Amino acid sequence: MKRKLLCIIAGALTVACGEDNVNAPTGSLDVPLQVTVTHVRDYSGASVVYYDRPNDKNIKYVKAVWTTDDGIEYNQTASYYTDSIIVDGFGKEGSYKVKLFSVSTGEVSSDPVETTVNPERPPYLVAYDRLQILPTFLGVRVLTENETGAKLTFTTFKLDTLTNEYIEVGENNLLSPHIEYNNRGHAADTVQHFRVVIRDRWGHLSPPVDADIAPWFEKELPKSLFNEVALCNLSGDGSTVPDQTGYRLPSNFWGHKMHSWSGSDVAFRYLYNGVELGSSSQCYHTKPAAPLPQHFTIDLGAQYNLSRIVMWPRNDASNLFRGGHPQIVRVYAAAYNGPDPEELVDDIYDPDAWLDLGIFYFARADGSFDPYPGTADRSAEDNAIITAGHEMLLGATNDKVRYIRIQVIKCFAASTTSGAVMISEITVFGSDK
Repeated sequence: MKRKLLCIIAGALTVACGEDNVNAPTGSLDVPLQVTVTHVRDYSGASVVYYDRPNDKNIKYVKAVWTTDDGIEYNQTASYYTDSIIVDGFGKEGSYKVKLFSVSTGEVSSDPVETTVNPERPPYLVAYDRLQILPTFLGVRVLTENETGAKLTFTTFKLDTLTNEYIEVGENNLLSPHIEYNNRGHAADTVQHFRVVIRDRWGHLSPPVDADIAPWFEKELPKSLFNEVALCNLSGDGSTVPDQTGYRLPSNFWGHKMHSWSGSDVAFRYLYNGVELGSSSQCYHTKPAAPLPQHFTIDLGAQYNLSRIVMWPRNDASNLFRGGHPQIVRVYAAAYNGPDPEELVDDIYDPDAWLDLGIFYFARADGSFDPYPGTADRSAEDNAIITAGHEMLLGATNDKVRYIRIQVIKCFAASTTSGAVMISEITVFGSDK
């Protein structure tokens, strides 16, 4: 039996070695029938060619070949079972010739069928047409529209007045329909010369958009003016739980239900006592069984244009990137900015009462959201994040605000529905100018 098996293997090897090219096409070498173009639909930077397929079982796929405005030839294939093919990569709107080939199972091509496509203005130029460079805190804010959601790269430059050359100061790869990003780190109240260039995935570059901008002044807001705002008609120190039957509790009630243990001194005021990573027993620490999301509201004591908030987790080894360390946070500002907190609307989901300044995800240095399995497993990079705090760059608001409400949606704890929120400190930045 063993000898017979060896003979079979040897025979197979002999046959294989006798073939000149095992990768050569093995299908029919007959020329396949051509497709018939029915219509073309043109889009921003691309077109879709529709066709009828002939009744030819010899066809394996359809291939389109075209040359763009910059002289580069592209090709695209589509399965025999589809009735259309996308042609793209155009740097300008205009008329372009496209050749369609039927290709057989033996890789034999038919004669070409030629059609004309008229792609519209491509996404990178549409974004260029609408691009704005505006001032923001310590930098510029770049705005435009990208309706197709195409992946675009925005490169920001600043003029070096010593060399009279534009130096790259940032690059953003974005693909959302609405583009907005900030480039910060520049001197305030001084006119500087900025430039933005857009690049698409084929390497087409837009003309530069230039702007002379004086970035806004930014300062740390004085915490001595901050005050707790207790909503939801709390009784006394918040120890009484209101009836929640059939009621979605939108307020910050659970943010005022503090945890306690022997030796603890947890309280709302530790959110802004100026100690970024202080004692783990002197912090903001809610009840362990409290449901998420949780909220807390602060009266900043004056009206400001807000730029960013930095949040530090509780300084406790067992709860750094674990436990009550916030992971998903949303920031709101009240539309009302007068001196009477009783004028605030409690419902955080009322868009007329609360302005959404952004949702923020506090990932570990490697980009993951997995909690550490042990207390001594943190990397040096994660420790650096803890030391620096989690920075939240807020969406721009045209009006000054006085009240902020921070919603903790999720923590690093294993449970996604309940658990304590533990924060050491928050610092708010903005301007009163």
